[in-house]
Amino acid sequence: MSTSFEVADSAELSQIYSNRTSRLRIAIVNDAIPGRNGVGTYYADLVQHLKSQVEDMQIVGPGADRDPSLERFSIAMPGDATQRMSWPIKRKLCGLLDRMHPNVIVIPSLGAFSYYALKYARQNDVPVAVVNHTNFEELVSLYVPVPFRNAASWSLARIGRWLMRQATSVAAMDAEALESARQAGIEHVRVMGTPLPHEFLCTPTKPLPDSIRRVVFVGRLAKEKCVSKFLDAARDLPDIQFTVIGDGPLQAIIQDASQRLLNVRFIGWVSRERVMLEIDNAEILVLPSVIETFGTVALEALARRRYVLTTENCGISKWPSISTGLFTIGSEESVAQSISRISQMHVFDRNKHAERSWNEVRKFNQHTIRVWTSFLADVASSNPKFGKVKKEAEAVL
Repeated sequence: MSTSFEVADSAELSQIYSNRTSRLRIAIVNDAIPGRNGVGTYYADLVQHLKSQVEDMQIVGPGADRDPSLERFSIAMPGDATQRMSWPIKRKLCGLLDRMHPNVIVIPSLGAFSYYALKYARQNDVPVAVVNHTNFEELVSLYVPVPFRNAASWSLARIGRWLMRQATSVAAMDAEALESARQAGIEHVRVMGTPLPHEFLCTPTKPLPDSIRRVVFVGRLAKEKCVSKFLDAARDLPDIQFTVIGDGPLQAIIQDASQRLLNVRFIGWVSRERVMLEIDNAEILVLPSVIETFGTVALEALARRRYVLTTENCGISKWPSISTGLFTIGSEESVAQSISRISQMHVFDRNKHAERSWNEVRKFNQHTIRVWTSFLADVASSNPKFGKVKKEAEAVL
């Protein structure tokens, strides 16, 4: 009798929460160019997973090419001309949001689109979720000359804190971002994982050979990614094929290396489908970044059951559930030495180690989607018009 009652309660509660998510209309207003960096790809993957669970979910922001119907003007990003900072036509942006009528606005970046989206949210009583993706203070240390570094770092930190304080709730990508939000006095903070595109999870994987013959780097060709260390490894290991995928300010250096070194192949920026193909054709994905909030491509390589070699600075290495099967570049090691160390392991031991991460990827993805769904429903519930369903759920509990 009690079992039936508990099952009924559970079913009722499940239905209530299903009703909460099915009514969500989420506008993700993103200043990042789609597909050009981690923030640009993150939300395309998230929408892919959540769109069937919500009423509406759209990404609003600048495109890969300037859209004159939405963007007033744009300029190249300082330090990386392959990315743009864009200024929206306010009337057009507000018109898009009016037609969508969102009950949550997600802001994952700093920029003009984000600013006007925040103003729109205030004027229309729409709850806002701010996502802390990037440690701008660390990037300042790489890109800003020393005389201006402290001022730039202070300014960006202050803008970031101000933006978080405007939010209904804040999402953080790692423990450091969580601590940063708490130091800014933010009470409602949730730590998020990173979603994966369906094709990386569902396409059958290729078996790994017993020997290491090919390694790959995928990412923005920028200073913080330390792609020069990848090229040094190619010089030191001439019998291994090194492939570089990406675009960015260091592209000329990569192109030069591909002409000088017979074992270096540079294929530039390509589609996600091609990225998956190149990961499948390699044995090791190398991510030697000095700054890496998470490292989505590392998660993608784990989903394809490839070995992943990262630095301790990569955010993925700080997630216990999926980090135990990663290979780490030692503090006194070069990338070449790390690759050689992995190559010299017995294939059984190498696979046994990597399987600890390979076997957790699907669970990690499912957990990420559950947390995001709950987070967005909670943010929407802060609006009295939407919060009635939350009270019904609490009554059942």
